[in-house]
Formats: sequence, structure tokens, C-alpha cells
Amino acid sequence: MPRAPKYKQIIQFIKEKIANGEWPIGTKIPSQRSLAKHFAVNRSTVITALEELIADGLIEGRMGKGTIVINNTWTLLAKHSTPDWDKYVAAGFQQPSRKSVQEINQSESNSTLIQLSKGELSNELFPLDIMKEMMEKVAHNMDAFGYEEPKGYLPLREALSSYLQTVGIHASPSSILIVSGALQALQLIAMGLL
Repeated sequence: MPRAPKYKQIIQFIKEKIANGEWPIGTKIPSQRSLAKHFAVNRSTVITALEELIADGLIEGRMGKGTIVINNTWTLLAKHSTPDWDKYVAAGFQQPSRKSVQEINQSESNSTLIQLSKGELSNELFPLDIMKEMMEKVAHNMDAFGYEEPKGYLPLREALSSYLQTVGIHASPSSILIVSGALQALQLIAMGLL
């Protein structure tokens, strides 16, 4: 692979220093003369690189203060280079899915299979008629569609509180939070613990 032109090497060097936090916003970058010496190039090559970085909005020349870093936004740093995501995936801790896992993921939409991984009931076991009846009753008691109290539907929390007392757990309706699913509950518990 051919080496990039010197001015692009200088641009990449400065972008890396900014991106990894060595040169935060407000940092004065090395002078044109020291960059030219470091890269063994003419000052005009350094000026070309600096002009491109100024045009990108990463640095700014200030009278009497030199050239200062003014932005460290990732989108600007990555403007002229597309990341090689395959390289990052291969080097990462989480390796790409194996063929068997990919086949399992593809079979999730197959309606002839029972998806045990999702923890869902089979269509034959799901009490559809009872759920329809319950939804109709709830719909008659709703004030505003989809906008309940932040903790969830109060009659449901009261019913849960009553049920929990029968098994020896004393939880008031105000201490019960209705969630949209087990994953949301686990996330809230984990966030609370952390």
C-alpha cells in the first residue's frame, strides 16, 4: 500500500493527537518550523496541512498565540477517512457471530418453530380470548390513550399489591412500578444498583 503524501501524514498526526485527548481544545500545537523538522518537509507542506485542518474547523490561527485546537468533534476528525469496521470487529473482544448463531438468528422469523430463547408462549397456549376481554375492560377505564401515570396503571398496581400481600410481601401500590417487559425491569434494577 503506498504511503500517504506528507501533508496528509501531518493532518493524520494532528487529528490523532486531538482525538486521543493529548491536545484538548485550547492547546497550542507545535509551530510550523518544528512540525516541518519533525516530518522532514518544507514549511509549505506543513502550511498546506494546517490550512486543511483550519478549513475542517479543528484548529485556528490566533495572532500572537500561534495555532490553537478549537474543536475535537468526532465527525470532524473522521471527515476524510472512513473507519475500517471489519478491522475493529476482528480486533475487538466480541467476535463476529458464528455460522450456527447466524442460522439461529435467521430462523427466528420461522413460524413453524417454537422460539424458546424469547421466552414467549406458543400461539396455542396464549390466552388470546381472555386478553381481548381484559383489553376491552381496560379501554373503557382509560382517560387518555397510552398516557398513564409514570408508575403505571393504578388499578393494576393496586391488584398487584393485594396479590403480593397474599404471598407475604407487603408492597404498597405507590412502591410498585409497571414496566414494559423483563429487560426494562432488569435495566432499571442494574442502573439502580450501579
